[in-house]
Amino acid sequence: MKVNYWLDDRKLEARFGLLGSGLVNLVILFGVFLGLWYIFMNPRGILRMYTPMYGYAYVQWLLIGVLSTVLIYRYWPVSQEFLAEKHPLFKGLLLLAMNLVFSVVMVNVVFQTIVGHMGVSYFSETVLESLKINPYNSREYSSTAALMMGAMAALIIPIWSLHFYNWPEREIKTPSGKHTSFLLVLFFVTIGFVLVLHPHFGILFYPWQEFTAAFPWWEKTFNTLSGRFNLGWMVSWTAAIWFIQVTYEGYPIALVKKQPWRAIAGILVTFALAMVFFFGFTLFQEIVWGAPMRGGKYVLAVDWRYLHAGETAMFMLFMALIHAFYFGNWPRKFALEVNILVRTLIVSATTIVFYLLYYKYSPLLLGTQKGFGNPQQFPLVVISLLVSLLLAHHWYFDRWPGEKAVKNLSD
Repeated sequence: MKVNYWLDDRKLEARFGLLGSGLVNLVILFGVFLGLWYIFMNPRGILRMYTPMYGYAYVQWLLIGVLSTVLIYRYWPVSQEFLAEKHPLFKGLLLLAMNLVFSVVMVNVVFQTIVGHMGVSYFSETVLESLKINPYNSREYSSTAALMMGAMAALIIPIWSLHFYNWPEREIKTPSGKHTSFLLVLFFVTIGFVLVLHPHFGILFYPWQEFTAAFPWWEKTFNTLSGRFNLGWMVSWTAAIWFIQVTYEGYPIALVKKQPWRAIAGILVTFALAMVFFFGFTLFQEIVWGAPMRGGKYVLAVDWRYLHAGETAMFMLFMALIHAFYFGNWPRKFALEVNILVRTLIVSATTIVFYLLYYKYSPLLLGTQKGFGNPQQFPLVVISLLVSLLLAHHWYFDRWPGEKAVKNLSD
């Protein structure tokens, strides 16, 4: 039997029609999310990990685990026969459990224990406490470092897998090819973190760490010292990559077939759309709330405006993924340009609705604080967990129970 890549061979069929199956899966997604949120995150729940950064670090690396499993490792070491033959619930829970273990190991062992104690102090909560940083800030700062490294990984992984064809994994058909791809991604993640996010931590402590971190290079142009500026455009770029991939079916990048031109086109096109998202959503905020002020609080803070532009892009990404995975990326029957236009209007409209509903009901359902700019209102945590669960449901659980596989690798 010739074994192909599971996602290339898999074919799913709606059990209750496109709309019915989509709604069933949507209800299940939010139900699972609310249950996990109450157990792990909710400040009124059990473990209360939403501080918000402490819980966010684990959520971000859960997302990286999901992305790495499929886009880099292509499910290895799980066999393609296992994916084809086992019940979606069983194999989905197994793969998700592997990603949860990966998340804990990365945050607790790699960052908190190894990197924090042997390399960069701000990755370790205990090291920061020993340096007389209060316990709350020690946990928040170290968690912020881990999640920002994860945010860089969430950007580099799709760039590497979608635009560089996950090189050299496709040329080296053994596990060593996958490991090499992962190490290359890790290399660029580390370089990106040092250049883009490390300066933020240099000015986070008093006195400023001028001998170990460069002064934030973006300060004069964008009027803020905070690394939230960079986090904002990074997650906007992540959203743009996936938006083009699912809503636009990869166009116009798909028109470029050969490397390295495809990679160059992918980077340039997605970055251009990311800047449209980032500065467009920043402009919308200025229209609604007026101009920000350096030193301002809440919605008037310059750094929060940049961060919120990225958060809004992630709201849009979540709606795009729901529309593509659960509702068949409708419509598909018209010319590509018409399909893309209608999809864009649908995703934009549902983003506005979801955005408004989130800020109205999240304090009640999630235990967050009221208000847009409240420090305890950090929707990136929520969206990252929702996207992680949505991708897992699509890739691991075969969108069960709303859909079923009608073709598998053993056919």
